[in-house]
Amino acid sequence: MMLKKRQHPPAYVDGELTVYDIVQTTSVLNPDFPESSIKAREGLSPIAYRELAIFDRTRLLFEQAGKHVTMKVAIPRYSGISSDNVVVINGDQYKVFNAAVVQTKDGFDETELTLETPEVEYAIET
Repeated sequence: MMLKKRQHPPAYVDGELTVYDIVQTTSVLNPDFPESSIKAREGLSPIAYRELAIFDRTRLLFEQAGKHVTMKVAIPRYSGISSDNVVVINGDQYKVFNAAVVQTKDGFDETELTLETPEVEYAIET
């Protein structure tokens, strides 16, 4: 009798990220030009991640499209992240370019985030 290979969930040990929502605010002095800032998502603790490789061909395709993709990470499945979010890792801001729910080879669902350098550093609201 052959035993089934035990499947282990992915280990998210490369660090933690914090999810921020992009907020548009208008000032009294400049109502025609809204400013963007970010605010931490309430009720959401930092999320552990594992870093994924960005292959040269993929990086080249993004650069040809004018996107500077700097990092790709995987987190446990979370569908509340989109390109309207910024994540902070070790004090550095990254804009979410793409978020995709995928399944690992062992059948576990996770969310892969493709991150790019934001055009401007956002002010953080408290």
